[in-house]
Amino acid sequence: MSEKSVTEAQGKETGEQKGDTSTHFMFTSKVFQLPGGYFALSKDNNDAVFNVHLGEVWGKIPFRTLRESFQIEDKSDDARLLSIVEKGLKYVKEIRPGDSIPRELLDGSASWRVDERHLTIARGRLTLQLVSWITGREEAITDRYKLEQIVDDPLTKSRAQEAFSKLAKQFGLPEERKQEMVDKVDYLARELSYIEALRDRYGHVQKIMAKLSQAKRSFKGDGQIVSDVSRMQALAKTPVANFDDIFEQVDAQTSEVMAMLRTFDAQVAFIRRMRDELHTMLMVWDEMIDMWDGHDIDKEPETESRLKRTYQFLAKNFLISKVWQRGG
Repeated sequence: MSEKSVTEAQGKETGEQKGDTSTHFMFTSKVFQLPGGYFALSKDNNDAVFNVHLGEVWGKIPFRTLRESFQIEDKSDDARLLSIVEKGLKYVKEIRPGDSIPRELLDGSASWRVDERHLTIARGRLTLQLVSWITGREEAITDRYKLEQIVDDPLTKSRAQEAFSKLAKQFGLPEERKQEMVDKVDYLARELSYIEALRDRYGHVQKIMAKLSQAKRSFKGDGQIVSDVSRMQALAKTPVANFDDIFEQVDAQTSEVMAMLRTFDAQVAFIRRMRDELHTMLMVWDEMIDMWDGHDIDKEPETESRLKRTYQFLAKNFLISKVWQRGG
C-alpha cells in the first residue's frame, strides 16, 4: 500500500486541471507560495499546521494564525481549501499547495494504490463465493496463496461463468446481459482489494505484537523491561481489538455475493467507510512498522531502544483510550 503524497498517488495532472480549485489545492495567498511549504498534522497536538522553512528551522503555523496573520477571509477560496486540507490529512500525511484534493473527499474512491495481487485475492474470495453458491458446497479458504490460485483454475472459471448466468437470471436479466453481473462483481472486487491491502499492512502490526511477546521471553531476567513490555501489551490491546473487529465486520458483511449485489450501493459505501477507517488507524502505526521492519528481538541496545520508542508511541497514542475504557 502506497503512503505517498496525493500528487504522487494520482499521477501527473494537466496544467488545466491544476488551475481548478474544486479538484486541487490552488491557493492564492503568497504565504502558500513559499518554497517547500506543506501541510501536515502537528506531532504535538495532532492539529493541522502549515510547515515553512525559516532559515535553518521549520516553522509550524496553525491554521488560525494563518487566517489572522495573512488576512484570509472566512468565505474566500483559501479559507475553503484550508478546511478541505484539515479533512484531507485524515487520508494522507502531507499535502502541498498544488496537490490534488484526496479522492476520498471528491468521489469516495481511494487516493492511494494497491498491488495487483490484492485485487487478485479479492477476486479469489468473491469467485469462491460464486462457486460455492452454484455448487451448493461451501468452501472456506483463508490461505491467501490458494485464493490467488482460484482465479486461474479453469474449472473455477467455468463454474464462475455458470454462476454469472444464474445471477443474471435471478436479477431478471437475459443471458446476453450477463456481462453486467460480471462488471458488478469486478467492481466489488476492486473495492475489496483495498481491504486486502490494509489486511496486509495490519499484518505488520501483528508482527510487532508478536515481537513484544518474544521480548518478554528474551528479557525475562530484566524485571524492568518485562514490566514495560507488559504495559505495552496492555496499551495495545484496545487498538488491536479495534482492528480485528473492523476486519471481522467487513468479512461478515461481504460473505455473500447475492446479498451484496441486492444492496450494491450500500455495500460499496460500507466497504469504503471501513477502508477509510482502517487506513486512518494504520497511518498512526507507520512509524512503528518502519522502525521494526527487518529487525528481530535480541538482547542488544538497539532492541532496547526500539522497545522504549514503542512504549512512548503506545503511551502517546492509546493511553487516553485505555483510561476511558477503565472509566466505562
